[in-house]
Formats: sequence, C-alpha cells, structure tokens
Amino acid sequence: MPDGLGALLHDAAVLHRFVDFIEEYCKEQERSQTYIDASGLFFRYVEALASGIKQELTKEITRASRFPKRLEAVRRNMLTLKYFLRLLHELIKPAADAHTLTIPAPLIDLASQQLQRVDGMKNAQIVILLAPEFMYFQRPHSEIKVEARFVASFIPNALFPPKLGFIELPYSQGPNFFTNLAIYHEIGHFVYEELSHSNPRNCHITDVESSTMRCLKRALNKEATKDPESYAFAKKIIESWTQEIFCDLFAIRLVGPAFSFALIEMLGMLGFSKKETIRFSSSHPSSACRFAEHLNMLRTDSWWEAIADIKADQKAILENLAGIPRTSYALYLDDNDLGLHSLVTEFLDIVVPAIRNLVRNITPSPRPAVNRFKKARSNIENCLWCGVVPYATTNPPDPVSIINAAFCFYLTSLPAVIDRFEGTEAARKIETHSLWTKRLEMWTMKSVEDSQIQERLKDVGDKYKNDS
Repeated sequence: MPDGLGALLHDAAVLHRFVDFIEEYCKEQERSQTYIDASGLFFRYVEALASGIKQELTKEITRASRFPKRLEAVRRNMLTLKYFLRLLHELIKPAADAHTLTIPAPLIDLASQQLQRVDGMKNAQIVILLAPEFMYFQRPHSEIKVEARFVASFIPNALFPPKLGFIELPYSQGPNFFTNLAIYHEIGHFVYEELSHSNPRNCHITDVESSTMRCLKRALNKEATKDPESYAFAKKIIESWTQEIFCDLFAIRLVGPAFSFALIEMLGMLGFSKKETIRFSSSHPSSACRFAEHLNMLRTDSWWEAIADIKADQKAILENLAGIPRTSYALYLDDNDLGLHSLVTEFLDIVVPAIRNLVRNITPSPRPAVNRFKKARSNIENCLWCGVVPYATTNPPDPVSIINAAFCFYLTSLPAVIDRFEGTEAARKIETHSLWTKRLEMWTMKSVEDSQIQERLKDVGDKYKNDS
C-alpha cells in the first residue's frame, strides 16, 4: 500500500459514513413528513450530493492506490467537501424541522409565488428553517453557491439549485400566520443579495451603490475619508441601513399594511424603549425612521387611504413613530457613544430615495391589489364575523386582500366576535383571546390556500382553452 494511502482510506471512510447518514436522514424526513417544494428540492440536492460523494470517494481511492501522485489532489478535494458539508450541516436539521405541521405552508407558498414575480427573481425559491433564537433571519447564501459550484466540478451529478435561499423562523412562531408575515422582510434580504451578485448588474442596485458613495463623501470629513478603517466602517453601516429600509419597503409592496402591523407586534413582543425608537445603531435604522418610510410607501401606494377607517392601536403606533421629527434621530455606536449625525442625515437625503426607486422598479405595482382589497374586504370580514373561512361569492378573494382584511379584523373586531360567541365574561379572559386568535389565523390560512388552489385551477382552465 503506497505511503499515506492507509490514512487517506481511513479519512475517506469517516467521510463516507457521514454523508451516508446525511443521505438517509434526508430520505427519512421526506418519507415521514410533508414539505414545501423548496425544502424537497434542497433535500434532493443533499441526497444527490451524498450519493455522488460516496461514488467519487470509491473512485478516488482506487486511482490513488494505482497512482500515488493522486494522493495530494484527493486530500485537497476531501477538504473542500468537508468544508462544504459543514455549511450544509447547519441547514439540514432546521430545514427538516420546518415541515408543513410546524410552519404556515400556504403563506410560504404565497410568498414564493410573489417572489418569482419580482424582477430578476424568476424561479427563485425559499427554504424555511426553524431556529431556536427568537428572531427572523435570512441566511446569506452566496458562499454556499460559490462552494457548490466548486464541488460540482468533481461531483457533477449534484448541481445546487439556482436562486435558492434560506430563511429562519423562530420555532415558537412556526405555526402562526400573522406574526410570520415578517418573512417578507427576510425575503427582501435574499432578493438584495441575489441582485447585488447578478450578472449583468441590476442598474437600480448600481444607483443605490452610487448614492452610498455620495453619502459617505458628504457625511465624512476629509480626514475621515483618508482613514481606510473609518471609511470602511461607515460604509458597512450605510449598507446595513440600506438593506433594512429596502427589506421593509419590499415587504410592504408585496403584502401591504399587514406587514407593518406584524412588525409592530413583533417589536412589542421584544420590547423597545423610547430611546430605541429614535436610535440608529450600526446595524439598523431607528424604528421611527423605518415606520416613517412605511407610512410614506403606504400613502404613495394608496394603501393608507384604503384602511383610513381602521381604528387600532397598532395603526396609531405606526403614525406616532412615523411622526417623530428626523431631527430627533441619533446614531449610537454603543450605549453611550454618539456617532456622526451627518451620516444619518445624508443617508436619509441621498440613499433613501434611491432605495425607494429600487423597490418600485423591481416589484409589481400594488394598485391592483389595493383595488381588490377594497372590493373584497366587506365579504371577508362578514365571513370572519360569522366564524367561517372567507369564501368567494363570485370570484375568490386574492390572498393579499384576505391577509389585510383578516389582520384589520383581528386588530379591531376580535373582542366583539368573542363576546358574540362566548359571552362577555369569556371575552375578558386571556386564554379565550389566544384561542380565538388561533382560530382566526387558521381561517385566514385556509382561505389563502383555497384562493391559491382556485387560481391554479383558473390557470389550468385558461391553458386548456388556449391549447384547444
């Protein structure tokens, strides 16, 4: 046996055992649970990769035994595989936990369909991961894609699905519907990452990047621009703020004011002080700034007019935060260190308009959705008032109308419904409110699912007519 082959054989056997387990684990999850399409696609990729690695290891050991000079190349390839498998290992179990009994699958399906209608995102798909942290998070995927392309050069039967993204949901929020509208913000991060690495570059992303350079030039004095470390730190801050504002506006364009209300509920659950409403950190703009942009977009897109009659605390909070004057905003690099205020003002004046323009140019116009909401809202609320799944009187209500009508109903009419069905005494109980919120979310989710089925049936019927 050539020198070093024994150690390589041992190492290959360890790797073989590992990928064999991963392959069987994914297959077992698919046999025992039901998943959204993107998760199934991801599992099948992992299975194909594992199978390909096992076959390639056998071939490489055979070659190395005959040609000892191959030993070093095999070791390098195995190191590449090990690193890539570590990246995938972090994703597989959270993806397996996110089956259709633990996530709001109709909402995920809807978000995926809407994502694919965004400019430059055709065929994009999202894998949902359940995470132990109480936060929503988009896993950056560019490194995974780069490593996958390299691995595919010697495991050719395993091609990583293009435009596949990963979004984490807190496991405690998995089955919820309204709270999980927060995924639209995380989908925005996925879109921004994809567009930033697109070839050719998206011209509107280029405009945002140019505005960032102008912002930094005006905000920083000449001494700071000469310091590469300070300049890089300021640039990173502006890029973080840019993505957060982009993701908020992207979410509103796709799902309307329901996203704003969901974000307020999430922030309320996390708790935020008066200081935090005006505080720009190194990673996030202030809540006041974010909701000012929400309100501006909702007004421009006619959503605010469509919900003018809604009287809810969440709506009042949104307006109050949006009304805080921008002169009150402050940049805190830590609890006590005030940062350069000009960075905030120049960001608002130069970069934010470019972000708005980017969002409007890559997303479909929301005006048709607003008009559909106005027409369908009364029927949807009437169904919920009677304690039934919203259904169609003529044409099925579209999902965005259902979501916004149901969320507005949840914020304004749920206590009255509880009183009607359970009585006044029950309406004062926390447990009863929690139960009826769950029921309302289930009716909403079922209505969204029915609407999607009806839309697919219509598409099939239209295709049949055209083919005939």
